[in-house]
Amino acid sequence: MYTAQPEADGSNGIRELHQRFREEEVGIFERLGAEVVAIWQRLDDPNTLVWMLAYRDRAHRQEVWQAFVSDPAWLALREKYPVRVSIEAYMMSSTDYSNLK
Repeated sequence: MYTAQPEADGSNGIRELHQRFREEEVGIFERLGAEVVAIWQRLDDPNTLVWMLAYRDRAHRQEVWQAFVSDPAWLALREKYPVRVSIEAYMMSSTDYSNLK
């Protein structure tokens, strides 16, 4: 979950975060091999995006994130949209009775 800081100091907060995802962030993750399962905006906290990525395994996750943090397209996008966010991240695996595997 990414919670954008409220708009201040010329930052557009959640609007810039949406634009960053729309413009290229989703595509960067897909290009690097992650599956973008879904992206939601919380109704009870509209400054928060909840998004889910899927990987083959933990090693693949590590590989994708290592490539992401140094990716030139990501670095340019982060500079273009310098949204301050707080991050809450979870690693999960589906249960044997889950419809989503």
